Amino acid sequence: MKNKWLVMSTGFALFSMFFGSGNLVFPITVGLESGGHYLLAAMGILFTGVVVPFLGVLGMMLYKGDIYNFFGCFGKKGTFLFSFLALALMGPFGVLARCLTVAHGALLLMFPNVSLPITSLIMCIVIYFLTINKNKIVDTLGTILTPFLLLSIAAIAFFGLTRGTSPEAINWNAWNGFNALKNGFFQGYQTMDLLAAFFFSQFIIKYLHSKLAASGNDALLLKHFYKSSVVGGGILSSVYFVLVLLGWVYAPLLENVPPQEMLGIIAIDSLGRLAAPCVCIAVLFACLTTAIVLTSLFADFLRNEVTHNKIGNKRAILITLLIGYIVSTFDFAGIAKFLGPILEVIYPALIALTLVNITNKFYDLKTSHWPFTLTLLAKLCLI
Repeated sequence: MKNKWLVMSTGFALFSMFFGSGNLVFPITVGLESGGHYLLAAMGILFTGVVVPFLGVLGMMLYKGDIYNFFGCFGKKGTFLFSFLALALMGPFGVLARCLTVAHGALLLMFPNVSLPITSLIMCIVIYFLTINKNKIVDTLGTILTPFLLLSIAAIAFFGLTRGTSPEAINWNAWNGFNALKNGFFQGYQTMDLLAAFFFSQFIIKYLHSKLAASGNDALLLKHFYKSSVVGGGILSSVYFVLVLLGWVYAPLLENVPPQEMLGIIAIDSLGRLAAPCVCIAVLFACLTTAIVLTSLFADFLRNEVTHNKIGNKRAILITLLIGYIVSTFDFAGIAKFLGPILEVIYPALIALTLVNITNKFYDLKTSHWPFTLTLLAKLCLI
């Protein structure tokens, strides 16, 4: 019974780790753009948005959660540069800024005239004080948020799918099906969950080690991880599939709607105006928990690794939020347009490196930078 509870709790932790504010947006967009091929579109985003990130956690587990060991083929300077760029993209130049725009989309459900700059400024002030005094705030919010968010999505899915009417498929053929699959695959890059896996997986590893420390058996730890992955990956896949399906069912209603506002539009249509406050609160809390963690990670790296403690914690947080605020003014679509080409180039290389590193660990082979380098060069040549 104890082992089953460990598997379940770890599975929910994995789900929470990968399900942030942006993950509410991209599956709906994938469904909207699927042209009726929502099954293929879902397969694409499930591979890059679920399978690949969980492989990233597996890779980090095999390397004891040590990012300098996992990326050892690049050397210390190369690993430092990668860490800085990855945290910058997950932090103020990417996901953190995206959280601010998603929060704005949620607030529009209740305050239709509120502007993005004002919303972002208020959110940054709140994030600043919560990050300074974070303690167990993120854990508490996460414990409350995950069930509440899942219940909200379940309610929207049930009423949305029973009341909504699927539009007729457009140009139903193999080529359009392939395009839907490809679009889902590349949209999965935008979740950036593989990058998150490299940095957030240490929390899962420490948790499993603390629970299984007495055994001292790495094989047992991996066994629990595999079982937990089925739980966490299963929940994440189910949520993604439902959101993709909702995106297609509500496609006529979502035309010309900004991505960050789509879930709210679906909620209002399926549950009525009374659903707006609930969805707004759920999304705002999702944005806050994600933003606090990412702000803290980048600020700590900026303070400790970049400036070697020449700046204090408060100044590092202020710099992080100032950058995030400026980038957020480009809006969700603008940030996606900026991140898209970068992720399209580096993601295949990171996937290749992850797969090769896992293989090398199982067969006790030496790591090499060539899988990453050759994949990166091949991708650049195809642009």
